Amino acid sequence: MLARTTTLRIHWEGRDITREVSPYITAFTFTDNSAGKADDITLTLEDRKGLWLTDWFPSKSDRINASIITLHNSLPCGEFSIDQIDYSAPPKIISIKAVSTSAKKKAKGEKHSKAWENITLREIAADIAASNSLSLFYDAGTYSLERREQVQQSDLEFLEGLCSDFGLNVKITASKLIIYSEGNYDSHESTGTLSAQDKGLISYKFSAKTAGTYRKARVKYHHPVKNEDYDAEETDEDEEGSERELVIHERVDSQAQAQEIATQRLKSANSKEISGTITLKGDTRFVAGSNITLEGFGGFSGKYFIETATHSLGLGYTTSLKLKMGSASKKALKNAKAKARKKTKATGAGELYYEGTRYYGAE
Repeated sequence: MLARTTTLRIHWEGRDITREVSPYITAFTFTDNSAGKADDITLTLEDRKGLWLTDWFPSKSDRINASIITLHNSLPCGEFSIDQIDYSAPPKIISIKAVSTSAKKKAKGEKHSKAWENITLREIAADIAASNSLSLFYDAGTYSLERREQVQQSDLEFLEGLCSDFGLNVKITASKLIIYSEGNYDSHESTGTLSAQDKGLISYKFSAKTAGTYRKARVKYHHPVKNEDYDAEETDEDEEGSERELVIHERVDSQAQAQEIATQRLKSANSKEISGTITLKGDTRFVAGSNITLEGFGGFSGKYFIETATHSLGLGYTTSLKLKMGSASKKALKNAKAKARKKTKATGAGELYYEGTRYYGAE
């Protein structure tokens, strides 16, 4: 059974069966992704009585709606359809994996061909949302497109490719198509703050890398109809340790659009320069697509975007977060380093060390 301080509410095919299944659940995992992958849940249940192998054997068409309930808060996980059933013995254990309901719909599975002309990205998204019985949440700029072709692609595959050009994230939940600019979320308030001294912190790991990062991005395209050349360049002045240039040869409809794509693709490429993973005592506040502020982690302190949040229940409740640092925090850290180096050079100090939120030269 799960820990008593946290409960799991289960609706199976619209019926609340929380009380019936709770004694059999030994583990539960909810993986919440900001974009690119469908959310999923995994239920692990013991089956000493053989109920799940016979009378209670699930159907792949079944739908599950789950929520994590703590003493003070709740986290609705969403609606999921069964994707995989595993059974093993001894001991008799059944594991049920289910994915976000919309991942089963035609948006992901059916392939189409269609030409889009003189239209905005938002209008394409609205059309695709409507044809898949989804509502649209759109939080991004207006991008005018002369022509784009969907050639034997699923709606989701086509839309993800189109949005990636402008550095936009795409996610489908049970009832919504969500498109947003991750860069805009860097300025949003954090859901919460976690200190390195926090008693709820279990483990952490950080990485700062130059691989896959770029100093510049350049878009070059010759428009065959207009017979015009578009050449746009964007530079990341805060990018350290890399002189690589990202060259993009893709269709653009104007010089302004070329500049926008260069800017957004450079941001996207460099967004994982500083990343990390953190596991802490279960906390329903932290979900994918939100921000968390980390304090007391030296050069890795700052505000991070949550790419993936995994909530796991077993003997206890834990939350694991996959993070990447926002551009504002990266810039602040690099400015601090630059000041420290300047001070060190002026005083003749040796190596640098980090203390709290300021850099000092080691005397």
